[in-house]
Order: sequence, then C-alpha cells, then structure tokens
Amino acid sequence: MPYRVDIPADREPLVHILNHLGTEKLVDTRQRMFRTIYDAPETTLTAREREGMRILGAARTNCPICAGMRLWRDWPGFAGGEIAEEFYQNAADCNYAWEGFTERERLLIEFADRFESDIDSINGDDALWERMHALLTEPEIGDTVLMLACWVGTGRALKALGIGSVCVVPPSAETLASLRNDKLTERADLIAAQ
Repeated sequence: MPYRVDIPADREPLVHILNHLGTEKLVDTRQRMFRTIYDAPETTLTAREREGMRILGAARTNCPICAGMRLWRDWPGFAGGEIAEEFYQNAADCNYAWEGFTERERLLIEFADRFESDIDSINGDDALWERMHALLTEPEIGDTVLMLACWVGTGRALKALGIGSVCVVPPSAETLASLRNDKLTERADLIAAQ
C-alpha cells in the first residue's frame, strides 16, 4: 500500500505520521492524548480490558508495529503484569466463547468490535446497555468510548495514509520511545529504563 504523504528517508513512517505530520499544536495534542490514553492512571479498566479493546483495532488496521505491541511489555507504567498471547489472539478474533475472558473483558471486546464495525447498532441495543451498566460504572463507560475513539480514529487515519504492512518490525528502541512520546511524561516512574 503506498504512502499518501511524503515520508522523510531518515524517519520510521509510523513515527513521522504520528509525531510530525500536521501543525505543531495538533501534533502536540495527539501526542499528549496517546500518553494519557495509554498511561490512564485514573481509569479502573484493567490492563487486560484495555488491551482486549486495543488489539482488536490494531489487528484490523494491519499495522505490524501496533498489532505486535504488548503494552504490558512495551509501555513503561502500563500496569497489570504479563498478558498471555492466547488472550490477544482470542480478542483479535472476537472469540467470545473463549473461557479465558472475564465477563467484563468479553463485553468490552464485543463493544469494541461493534464500535469499529457496526456503530449504528449500539445506541438502540437496550440489552447491550443493560449489560454495560450492570458490569461497568459510568466513568468506565466514558473511558471505554474515549479510548476506542482514539484507537479507531487513529487506526483509520493511519490506514488512509498508507500505514500497513510496510512498517519496520520489530521496531527499534528509539522508534518505541518516539511512539510512546517518552519525553512528555512528568512521572519519573513512567520513563523507560535506559
């Protein structure tokens, strides 16, 4: 798939598009939004719940860096411990029958799937909202839709601009640091070890 913008020869395409393409204020806003979404220090959504929603869109975008990232491993400060590959595969496949999901994880992956592929069916589905309200707090529902809006919107922007099967894999430590926007954190405990 061709890139639809010029990519400088000395930059990883994903880093260029996410951290340099656009006007300064909007690029800065995007970088801060990602830092906030991924660090999410105040959310009560678990690491597995967030990763289950994120990996679905990453796999569908077909970006090998995004789909290959494991935030428990690649994002300093992303709490929750190691998450098994089986979890990622079943989330990406929307295998709701997998016994390894909690009820909340299964619901959030279903919601993420529908948010991305069938948004028009969500609002009118009273049974879905009964389950959402039975298992999630109002702030958790808010966090869910904000995270999904960030991930789905960014995934579609990347796909439109040509990000897909051409990213360098595995990404270098420098590329990961650029994607994480390590320089933006104000918390010393979130800075990656050198």
